[in-house]
Amino acid sequence: MGSKNTLVAVGAILAILGSLAWLYFTEFRSGPKANLKPLETLGAVAAEETAALLGGQGRVVVVTELIEVQKNPNLDAQVSGFKAALGKKGGVTLKEVREIKRPPSDDPRLWPAGQAAQIAQMSEGANATVLLMSLPMQLAREDVAALKGIKGRLVAVTSQSATLKPLLQQGVLHLAIVNRFPPKPAPASGKETPRQWFDRVYMVVKPDALGELP
Repeated sequence: MGSKNTLVAVGAILAILGSLAWLYFTEFRSGPKANLKPLETLGAVAAEETAALLGGQGRVVVVTELIEVQKNPNLDAQVSGFKAALGKKGGVTLKEVREIKRPPSDDPRLWPAGQAAQIAQMSEGANATVLLMSLPMQLAREDVAALKGIKGRLVAVTSQSATLKPLLQQGVLHLAIVNRFPPKPAPASGKETPRQWFDRVYMVVKPDALGELP
């Protein structure tokens, strides 16, 4: 790998770690008990955007990534918010929530071999598949081919990654919800609606509308 590519990869990793740390300490940590409302809002907006992508009709599969032997209340809150919001959309139904379990020893920056194919298999019979997980820093050709083979729409609720923009540009991903880095400043009043909070901290991007995605 050349020095330029190395710098790009390192920069992407630092951006992800920095954005996740910022979100944790400013939005999700509230004393001894975490404030999960922002994550429920994230899941709710993901459901609304997915329903809009489907034109208000269809079945959705949610695929999550779970580190074995570890509870993840943040992920649970996203799924809860997604279910609640989707339940209000009469023409769009939740087919199922599937889990991909990974051992704690796995490198969180990468997907293990076969994970993309596993996602494609879980997507069968769905009009949209929503990934509530981080995208890997790199994808092999066979992984990209597996994701391209998904018949329905593919949505990702994820952190910034070096693979995000190429997947959107290639039309593999049809929609992504990704954190802004840095986020927009909070209002001076300190008051904002859940959707205003979302638009300040996250952005919705599509293949033809990449917005502020780096």
